Amino acid sequence: MPRLQLRDGRSLAYEDGDPTGAPVLLFHGAPGSRLFRPRAAETAAAGVRLVTFDRPGYGLSDPVESPTLLGVAGDARALMESLDIARFSIVAWSGGGPAAVATARYAADEVTSLALVSAPGPLDEVPGAWDALGDLRRPTAEMARREPHRSVRSVARHMEPFLADPISFLGRGKGPDAPIRADAELGPMLAAQVTEALRPGPEGIAADLITMWLPWEFRLSEIESPTTVFHGALDRHNEADARTYADQIPEARLVVWPDAGHLGVLTQWPKVLAGLQPSP
Repeated sequence: MPRLQLRDGRSLAYEDGDPTGAPVLLFHGAPGSRLFRPRAAETAAAGVRLVTFDRPGYGLSDPVESPTLLGVAGDARALMESLDIARFSIVAWSGGGPAAVATARYAADEVTSLALVSAPGPLDEVPGAWDALGDLRRPTAEMARREPHRSVRSVARHMEPFLADPISFLGRGKGPDAPIRADAELGPMLAAQVTEALRPGPEGIAADLITMWLPWEFRLSEIESPTTVFHGALDRHNEADARTYADQIPEARLVVWPDAGHLGVLTQWPKVLAGLQPSP
């Protein structure tokens, strides 16, 4: 398994694709891992070199003591530099969205285009985002801004039941995403990537949630990369986030899939890739 030794001594695990393809860096969900990879045949047909990596605390990547969005962006940039990739596109699904947007901000000269799929946005910019957290998550998110380490412990307690049975985090396999869960290729992939994500413990998802809940180090209006925001109309989450991304990122466009749910990135993968601008 390839790993990158970062400057601070941490190890970053990743998967690389066809070196002759156009480079695309894919950010997995939360929890998730480098094993989150859509259909290989569709990726190959699009002529894409797909790069995925475990964010800190997931899978085989070492955790970081004080995670930040820009810190993850630095890891992503270091990974692409190590692969001699100077220009690349980004696709982010679900909980990978915030770190992907940070990467587009931090590595603006390297990122040729950005695709956000079913991604949560900044609490301070998405209308009603704090209320949407609900009575269970909102106190933990508020705590993250006062005592982040205490909030990490709260997330870890919540994740305890899933550590013994990671696949249960994916739900019961009902609703609009049920066919994807039952798919012979995508179902096992989803199970493998979440199992790998939680294998070392809850550090990865705790880091993701804390960095997502803290004030972002930039505004969406500062993003310069050409951006497409995708949202499944049958997804119960992230509609307000998708519209905020589309409204606040300059010249971003919003695409709504009428028959897709939260996992729409897997059924609409060729369309996501087709919307990316090629790396010169």
